[in-house]
Amino acid sequence: MSTPPAPRVGYREVLAVREFRGLLISRGLSSVGDQIARIAVALLVLERSGSAFAAAATYATSYLTWLIGGPLLSALPDRYPRRRVIVISDVTRGILVACLAVPGVPLWVLFSVLITVGLLAPPAEAARSALLADVLDGERYVVASALGNALEQAGQVGGFVLGGVLVSLVGVEGALLADAVTFAVSALLLVGMVTERAVTRDAAASSSFLVEAAAGARLVWGSPRLRTLLAWGLLTASSVIVTEGLAVAVTAEQGGGPVAAGVLTAAVPAGFLIGSWALLRIPSDRRERLFPALVVLTCLPLLATPLVDSLVLLTAVWVVAGTGNALQLVANAAFVQAVPAHLRGRAFGVAATLLMGLQGALLLAAGGLAEATDPRFTVAAVALGALLVVPVLAPPPQVVALLRRRSRG
Repeated sequence: MSTPPAPRVGYREVLAVREFRGLLISRGLSSVGDQIARIAVALLVLERSGSAFAAAATYATSYLTWLIGGPLLSALPDRYPRRRVIVISDVTRGILVACLAVPGVPLWVLFSVLITVGLLAPPAEAARSALLADVLDGERYVVASALGNALEQAGQVGGFVLGGVLVSLVGVEGALLADAVTFAVSALLLVGMVTERAVTRDAAASSSFLVEAAAGARLVWGSPRLRTLLAWGLLTASSVIVTEGLAVAVTAEQGGGPVAAGVLTAAVPAGFLIGSWALLRIPSDRRERLFPALVVLTCLPLLATPLVDSLVLLTAVWVVAGTGNALQLVANAAFVQAVPAHLRGRAFGVAATLLMGLQGALLLAAGGLAEATDPRFTVAAVALGALLVVPVLAPPPQVVALLRRRSRG
């Protein structure tokens, strides 16, 4: 007898869980605030320095800090109550971002604060991901994760656009204060709506952060399933990250202002929302088979970037590319569910460190290439590189058969 399909879980069912609503709204607020700050700081740096590389470096900073914070600080949610980790991180980041609103802050101070704020992101995100898996499981977790990713992407769309509007209306300082407020509200929501949970004895047993970080790394590298999911996630993320880092420079090249920069930066996240909606309507056992096609769907439109001169048309092209990035939704949910509960913080830290480190390195390299050539050419070049990796992760059946025959011989 065949196993009956799992009952379909609807959005209403997961939204009925009070703790999930708290986590969801908190995540959305943090996402909006992050993007407001990113667009505001990038515009400020570009205005002061006139350098596309410097503007891209502001984005790279928040990613590269994961190289330190990811492996070490992501162990905190496996040692201490996860809600507490998020709340302390949000409050601290809100205070630091508010300090950036002081007029005339030197660029070196700005980057120093950005690095500190970035170091607080890994423990908060690891705790949030692990806590969601504590609240919901199974297909409910997948649907909840989809809603969370969708809201985060919507927060990016709204945050980038709102950031551009705020900079136009109240300046960079006002936009940064708005970001600080989102962190404060996020912390209050978590305290009021999410139950504090003690960590398990196994999760707190290690006495060294290095030992705990190594345990997470061994788990990820020792599991072919986790390695495969991570590889696909890294590939699709790397293909679109430069659109975020170079959108301000592309807009300036085309003569657009802050609002246009915010809209273009939001194009890929907007596409993610559309792609996620469509992907959830496909049976769960078929979603991972679409990974190669989704990467191609992301990369092919980006190859046309140098050929498009209209900002309106370019925004539409990047929205199409963003639909393929919905691969992240499936890969992330499957990754977290495949990890034992007491190791989720550390495993998430390993995955996020690789993801953020790769994205940060690409942003710096893309900024340098854009400085020497052209921002739109750089977007296409990175997409082409990602496209060439697809046959490595998903070789054609004929190649697989040939390799099997040779291994047997």
